[in-house]
Amino acid sequence: MLVSKNLFQSEHMKKMRLLFNIGMVGCMLTLGSCEKQIFKEPYAYLSPADAFSTPDKISKAATGMYDQLQNANFFGGRVLVYADIRGIDAGVPAYFGDVPKFNTLLSTNSYVNDAWRGAYRTIYEVNVFLKNLAANPGKVSDAQAAQYTAEGKFIRSLVYFYLVNLWAQPYKFTSGASHLGVPLILTASDDPFSASNQVPRNTVAEVYNQIEKDLLEAEAALNYPNNTRAFADVARATKGAAQGLLMRLYLYKGDYQKALDYANKLITSGKYAMNTDGPATAFRNFTTNESIFSVGMSGGDNPNTNNALGQHYSPDGRGDIAISPDYVNLMEATDKRRTDLVRTYAPAPGTLWSTKYVGVADWVPVLRYSEVLLTKAEALANLNTAVDADAVALVNLVRSRSNATPIAAPATKQGLINAVILERRIELAFEGQGILDFLRTGRNIPAHATVNEQAYGSDYVVFPIPKYETDMNLKLDQNHGY
Repeated sequence: MLVSKNLFQSEHMKKMRLLFNIGMVGCMLTLGSCEKQIFKEPYAYLSPADAFSTPDKISKAATGMYDQLQNANFFGGRVLVYADIRGIDAGVPAYFGDVPKFNTLLSTNSYVNDAWRGAYRTIYEVNVFLKNLAANPGKVSDAQAAQYTAEGKFIRSLVYFYLVNLWAQPYKFTSGASHLGVPLILTASDDPFSASNQVPRNTVAEVYNQIEKDLLEAEAALNYPNNTRAFADVARATKGAAQGLLMRLYLYKGDYQKALDYANKLITSGKYAMNTDGPATAFRNFTTNESIFSVGMSGGDNPNTNNALGQHYSPDGRGDIAISPDYVNLMEATDKRRTDLVRTYAPAPGTLWSTKYVGVADWVPVLRYSEVLLTKAEALANLNTAVDADAVALVNLVRSRSNATPIAAPATKQGLINAVILERRIELAFEGQGILDFLRTGRNIPAHATVNEQAYGSDYVVFPIPKYETDMNLKLDQNHGY
């Protein structure tokens, strides 16, 4: 589905991109790795004071945060790909070199380095926006300012969620999550070459706490989407999006009561539901009630469409990622997730492909309602000492939508937990949680294709900090093993 008025492709956005050219391209400002020539260029078109001088200009500047969220090396699709090709269902694609191979990955790897840079570039865009919005009070209503601020905090939280879970061991790895996470950068520096910009890594607990703080503030300021879905109801932050990311954050922490509470908030809001006509609909019509938050895209958002999910996963694109037969065999022959979302390709008989993404304009799914139902099921399974009947019913609700046979109630609590995690693996495949579900649940990553088993807690299950960062910032500790 294409959006008739693409929010991100207007002439206004082209101008807003130029507004932030001071430090936005190839810049990880926070750790002092920006190239100096970037900062020699003058502002183009608009100074910050001019850009935040009217409600219309501020609205366009807010749109700029989403434009950066689309960046090709992070939430343009690549961050989801990296989480999944380091899991077990997306094969070991040669296109991404050593990224899926664990112990051959180096701190100089360009894919990993570009992802790190892309993430912090998005964070910097948010920080610049929040700084300039606060410096120009009264230009928009208090309510509008609160909404824009909340949107920025949601975007920043989303980026930090993936940063801390890809570049650091999972929350429960140490007592109190006291191990190293990633640097928290919450302001935009006036002097990019100040020594104060060279900061150490925060602990995982500190990063999680900041994500939680930002999301709670965003939840309070944002509204739920309209019942009649439009572009902004899915592609911009809403109260439901903040609640969904909080739900996931608490699940990853192992705080099952809060994960349950936030799943229930979304369920009782009445704003979301699974598409009854099958699992493929959410990947063809991007604004249905099943989608809580997605990164809205068009064919022009990734340069040459090279990094789009449809380019990587579809044989009609470049087809970099063929999916594992083991994954496909988890599903019955009549399961619609198999019949509607898996295909073969005639020139390569026997090779299997996911059809969740078929074109370069496909949106990037971040939160869907089926994840809410499965999170509630997992929380109930963990909170109760016996096998929870409601958790079984929730798993079967997800399965029934896809014409899959209902599961019988497992004999034990652990059996139920395993069943929920397996259903997550089937339902949420290729949506950016592949390796993360192994890490958060303390499991080894099984051997697959040419990759050996990776033990829980081993050095190489997390990405290295880019070498150029640790070389320039002596306060920045490298991950063990790199």
